[in-house]
Amino acid sequence: MVRTEAILMGKASASCPSYVTGVFCIAAGDAPGAGFAIDKKLTTTVSAASGRTTIFINGSESPAPVSKAVMRRFVEKCGRMGIVEIRHEAEVPIGFGLGMSAAGALSLSLALNEFLGAGLGREECVKIAHDSDVECGTGLSGVDAAAVGGILVRRSLSKEVVRLPFEEKEIEIAFFSPIRNAAVLKSREWQGRVNAAGEKALGALSEDRNWDGFVAASRQFAKESLLADWCKPEMEKNSRASMAMLGQTLFSDMPLDIRRRPKVLIKAKTSEGGAELL
Repeated sequence: MVRTEAILMGKASASCPSYVTGVFCIAAGDAPGAGFAIDKKLTTTVSAASGRTTIFINGSESPAPVSKAVMRRFVEKCGRMGIVEIRHEAEVPIGFGLGMSAAGALSLSLALNEFLGAGLGREECVKIAHDSDVECGTGLSGVDAAAVGGILVRRSLSKEVVRLPFEEKEIEIAFFSPIRNAAVLKSREWQGRVNAAGEKALGALSEDRNWDGFVAASRQFAKESLLADWCKPEMEKNSRASMAMLGQTLFSDMPLDIRRRPKVLIKAKTSEGGAELL
């Protein structure tokens, strides 16, 4: 039963893995792509507050448009939300292509559902997060993938996601610079190149459904879409390196050989787990 006025709990938290997208296509209302979750997460806590509703990201108050889009959808479904404080804490840099908008949206959707006693099913919480991420031009398939975790391939939201055999891999990830997702996702010029390269890479991956096949498909996509023109030398030096979509971010299951210093360099592991309540 949905309660429209009373907040049932003092606090609710959920976490969502960071997700590295290696291949994607830009399709209206759909989300073809391939990628993998890592053990670095974003955690969201919703708690009752007074005065005004506030949203914090890593301790700093933020306009957080994706979070506000999620909240608006819950208000539409559940009635007045009341005054809350939302805190997002991320273990990886935000805006560099590791699905932090998706992780924030999904962890918030799950936490709000619990906090408000909204009684929505998991699939509906995922849809709220997905629609909010797409609406804001910050992502396409990240929410749906991060909900599941593991190493995934999806040809369409209408088709069941394919889990590749899981392999725990140690990954190096070098963060150089953010990319404004909307500049690519909403560009007709980019859409043509991305979709042609994405369909070809997903086709190759369907014939080679394992971790090595994913790495090869990701590298093929990054090069043929021209999204990876900024990191050609690094990819030529390292046959296992590819680009996390969408950011000037490199990942590899071998040590990276990079000619310029990244803003952040981390080590992580592939992860089988998806988003969950805490």
